[in-house]
Amino acid sequence: MKSRRQAAGTRGRSTLAALLLTAVTAVSGGCGAPEFEYVKNADDGVYFKVPNGWQRLTHEEMDGLLSGEDPESAAAAARRERIWSVGYDGDDSAQPLHLFLGLGDEPFVYVMVRRLSEAEVNAVSLNGARDLLFPITPQAREDNAQNPIFQGFELISDEVLAAESGVRGARTVFNYSPGGGALQTFVQTVYVDDVGGRLYQFILRCSATCYRLRAADLDAVVQSFTVRSPR
Repeated sequence: MKSRRQAAGTRGRSTLAALLLTAVTAVSGGCGAPEFEYVKNADDGVYFKVPNGWQRLTHEEMDGLLSGEDPESAAAAARRERIWSVGYDGDDSAQPLHLFLGLGDEPFVYVMVRRLSEAEVNAVSLNGARDLLFPITPQAREDNAQNPIFQGFELISDEVLAAESGVRGARTVFNYSPGGGALQTFVQTVYVDDVGGRLYQFILRCSATCYRLRAADLDAVVQSFTVRSPR
């Protein structure tokens, strides 16, 4: 039969073991998979994050959709010299087309950097950057009024971002119903770097329902998009 001292020692060891187990569990939980994947293109000065597990689509995959050029062509090779792009799809069945229209409620992110010639730097405007992929300004929408892809436009917000060290930008939130399908919400951020000679474009797309329900999480991705002129 255990003495009182032996029993107290046993209880003390049991308590210590429980505390150690709790600490180990807490540490193990803190060492799990990261919540976000951090993406950078240091050569062009662009940084952003996407939720861990989103599927990456290469420049060749995205550019093949947007330019329509054969990836083995000389034109495609020339574009690779001056354009860097990448896509991230929240859908397990990732495909470039999800930039415009998802089959479900999973978001998509597209990021592009275009190195500008001196003539392009002098000519590019924020409105031109806004309309680079989607017609947003009134004139661009009028010019694309008959295009079935760009139907059901709704402007939610548009703001000019504070200029810093020769970099000017704008962020626009808008809706489209591509091809007359489900309403999609797009958040686009564009920057023009007059000193570094680059145009930056970030687009997040999700269905309007998805964007409403996941606005806080998606905004964290949008706000992570950072441009630092490489100069």
